[in-house]
Amino acid sequence: MRPKLPPLNFLRAFEAAARLMSFTEAAKELHVTQAAVSQQVKQLEDLIGTPLFSRLPRKLELTDAGHGYLPIVRHAFDHLAAGTEEVFGAGREGPVTVRVTTSLTYLWLTPRLGRFWAAHPGVNLRLITSIDLQEPGLEGVDLEIRYGGGAWPGVEAERLFSEELFPVCSPALMDGPHPLREPADLARHAMIQMIGEPENWPMWLEKAGAGHITPPRYVQFDLHMNATRAACAGLGVALGLSPMVNDALAEGRLVAPFDPRIPATHAHYLLTPGDAAPRPAVSVFKEWLLAEADST
Repeated sequence: MRPKLPPLNFLRAFEAAARLMSFTEAAKELHVTQAAVSQQVKQLEDLIGTPLFSRLPRKLELTDAGHGYLPIVRHAFDHLAAGTEEVFGAGREGPVTVRVTTSLTYLWLTPRLGRFWAAHPGVNLRLITSIDLQEPGLEGVDLEIRYGGGAWPGVEAERLFSEELFPVCSPALMDGPHPLREPADLARHAMIQMIGEPENWPMWLEKAGAGHITPPRYVQFDLHMNATRAACAGLGVALGLSPMVNDALAEGRLVAPFDPRIPATHAHYLLTPGDAAPRPAVSVFKEWLLAEADST
């Protein structure tokens, strides 16, 4: 059973009076009357059964019990103040710094931030984007969303999405002069490729039973956001990566002309430092990210 504690206002009155050695000055600090402070201290003494002050004609003096109790009460108040500052003060107000790949920021994260602020209006964010995130640790950031295999030293990595690869294109290509009805029709359209991922299209074509296809032309991009934009503009057929293309599909700017959908060899992971407890605001944003990714 939790020990019974004296009322907080009794303790505040005692600490202020003992620090200032005056009921009058304590009353000014606490914005109450001198009589209220005197009464609260007397009630505390009655509760614990021991005088804390010697009340002399023109001054107060702490008794031995008061001298022993004061540092305990002061430490408790200092600890409570420090904890309140840590959870609700400047530490909480500081922005949550998140490093994210450029494409995921543009195509997935930024359009969803309104939902986060609707639920957590007091949390400030600082987003740092990068094309290729492969730093060994999380120096200078609270969280990071990284694309890769999921194993990095010194950090905890949680997979955000179950990601798939599948062809996507503008709806205009479906009814154009060379409509897309089956994978073999890709031979009559430009192929949109990702630099650094040359195996993706051959891997998908093999799974689709289409064999080797030589497109009339191709264009390569280093960012998924640019490949997705090119597909939306009708420049050709891209091998879309969920979640990069999910919003464009839902809005009708892209269509998926045919299956199959195959698992991507890499994925986006949410990284957190492995050696420190996060600030409350960081925990709030992390939990929201995981829930949002799960709904995606």
